[in-house]
Amino acid sequence: MSNSQSILYTIGHSTHTSAYFLELLQLYSIDCLVDVRSMAASRYNPQYNKKALASFLKENSIQYLHFDKEFGARQTSPELLDEAGQLDFEKVRNATHFKNGVDRLKQGVAKGYTIALMCAESDPLDCHRFGMISTALTEQGFDINHILKDKTLKTNAALEEELLKKYEKKLPQQDIFTSVVNREARLKAAYRLLNKDIAYAPGQI
Repeated sequence: MSNSQSILYTIGHSTHTSAYFLELLQLYSIDCLVDVRSMAASRYNPQYNKKALASFLKENSIQYLHFDKEFGARQTSPELLDEAGQLDFEKVRNATHFKNGVDRLKQGVAKGYTIALMCAESDPLDCHRFGMISTALTEQGFDINHILKDKTLKTNAALEEELLKKYEKKLPQQDIFTSVVNREARLKAAYRLLNKDIAYAPGQI
């Protein structure tokens, strides 16, 4: 993929009205929305229930796809859980169904779609669309931009800097007793900490 073809967006529906959500999508010319929620329903914001959302988007010339199996956060297969019974994002990223989802995104971009991955949380730093999905897409050559609720964009690189600051006190530090701790190692550790903080465990409400 060339740089001009590899841009992907993410967005959280939050409590936005349908009209405002549409404004956010149209501002960045999104014409394909990929829902990465495991359950495409919202108790408090029914405009984001699957049938209502798909219909609304279709009326506004935006295609709707639901990648629950590929990218959903509430996966329960034992082989995808860590020793504490929580979903292990790294194991998910290495799973065939996840890789199939990435391939489908590549196909969509190749066909000319401008795609946004959607979940519920307004802040991507609190969501698996960043902690689990975006890092893998970045490695695959996608340029990830997160659409924020105030209509601005935040790059994935900028969000990773926030991630490092969030867990700064818990990350490996360089001192006289340790070898060089590079940014890559610190970032990997930060992603693991985020995984522990936000990942689903079967049996949770």
